Amino acid sequence: MFFKKLSVIALIFSVSQIALADNAALPKTFEITGQITKKHLENYDQALVADPEIKGILLSNSLGAANDGVEIVEEFRKRIERKKLSTFARGICASACANIFLLGYQRNLLANPNGKPTTLLLHPVRRVFEENKNGVGQIQVFFTDKINQQISERSQGKLTIELLNKMYDAEDGSGGIFILREPNSEGKYILFSKSLAKKIRATPISDLTPADLGINITEEE
Repeated sequence: MFFKKLSVIALIFSVSQIALADNAALPKTFEITGQITKKHLENYDQALVADPEIKGILLSNSLGAANDGVEIVEEFRKRIERKKLSTFARGICASACANIFLLGYQRNLLANPNGKPTTLLLHPVRRVFEENKNGVGQIQVFFTDKINQQISERSQGKLTIELLNKMYDAEDGSGGIFILREPNSEGKYILFSKSLAKKIRATPISDLTPADLGINITEEE
């Protein structure tokens, strides 16, 4: 899934790191930080062999996957279903990261330790071809619809297809549906922007809360 790093978002993240997080308030989790790659799949499989008690995936400050996003999301979906994994997110979780998070059996938004908001960004799956690296990519409608259906089913219909389809109005990878852990200044949690890169402000599109969408607000101790 394609998500272009943009200065307008004012977020700079470190290179991908993998770790096992063991927190008293959380089950034992496999942590992914930064850009998601196929190497994370390999490392998850190795970690599970070493410790079969891993019960969740923790996604921290990730703008998604620069390449192979379709395959990465599909492979994590299989692993989540196989072990009935819970998912956790903190900081920005966009594109492939948001899809993986929303496929969890229990979905939990955590506070961001650095004080910045915890936010999901959902937009259509895009494939950027070699000859068009600087473009916005080609929307993969079939796979986007498939993932949206699975996400809606995982939330027991609380995240509706109608709401998820709003993401198709995004003009590029900086736009889409934003789900906030904490409400904005208007007390809203669900926003939409066609393109932050074009300085189109994210505005509320729903009065629903994360809980209404089947997403837990979880505190770490």
